Amino acid sequence: MTDIEKLLAIEEIKQLKARYFRSIDTKEFDTLRTVFAPDAVFDFREALRDPVAGTPEGYTEHEPVSGLENIVTYIGGALANAQSAHHGHTPEIELLSETTARGIHPMEDTVKNGTFFFRGYGHYRETYEKIDGAWRIKTSQLTRLFVKIESR
Repeated sequence: MTDIEKLLAIEEIKQLKARYFRSIDTKEFDTLRTVFAPDAVFDFREALRDPVAGTPEGYTEHEPVSGLENIVTYIGGALANAQSAHHGHTPEIELLSETTARGIHPMEDTVKNGTFFFRGYGHYRETYEKIDGAWRIKTSQLTRLFVKIESR
């Protein structure tokens, strides 16, 4: 790859992650289908686990979700009635080949669903694959540095 091709690939992956954040906050779940690879794996076991305080009482950690439709169904079910804001910051993206890459996206999010409210920050650790000319998320793991949960 030329330097320009590498820069374009990195920018396309940044735009992909931006589309992920926007689509989950605006509930555009059809758009979310354009983000993940058909055989993607989404690991959100740490979504509500604070590294110091631990996992909140009554919260059951789920196994990673596999497959595009299962991921969209899970995220849609979790966020359909929630108000949320997800922000990604200063990603590190490494191209491994012309069709594969990996990245780390620092993030923060706020979610309110009825009386449940939380705010957290951490990282998405991801791999990407270029499929039919477009980058897609192949694996995504959410890790946390901080989570604050409140009932209102």
